[in-house]
Amino acid sequence: MKKKATVLAAIAVLLLIGLAIYFRPLHFSVPDESSQIAIVLNEYAVSDGKPTIDSAEYPVTSPEQRRAIRALLAETAYRRTAGTLFSDGSMSDVGNRTLAIYIYDGDSLSDSILASSSGKIAVQNKTYYMKNSEQLIAQIIEIAKRTD
Repeated sequence: MKKKATVLAAIAVLLLIGLAIYFRPLHFSVPDESSQIAIVLNEYAVSDGKPTIDSAEYPVTSPEQRRAIRALLAETAYRRTAGTLFSDGSMSDVGNRTLAIYIYDGDSLSDSILASSSGKIAVQNKTYYMKNSEQLIAQIIEIAKRTD
């Protein structure tokens, strides 16, 4: 009887350790200094009963902008959700804003990040949760609008 209780306790501890590892904070992979970055902001609204989408593209051209975005991504954390393992990167209930960050190495797309104002984000075709996604969107747009 004692042996069975010890085995069950060990399984429970291993399960808790596994869950802690799975749900630990993750950080974005930071693009190389030579990588090109493009930003697209979509804002969703309803006007006269019809849905509208305002879209703005922000090319990140200066080295200072790229450095600022790299630093911001390096310090930003996000977490897996219970559904991350089985997700395909699609999101619903995205709120009123989404920000797409496209990272190019040479002529090919190497990475993309889609952040929504609702806290859902998609990285490498998997869906995650970010507590401060609205703040990240505002900071990235502020950097992209700079004319250093």
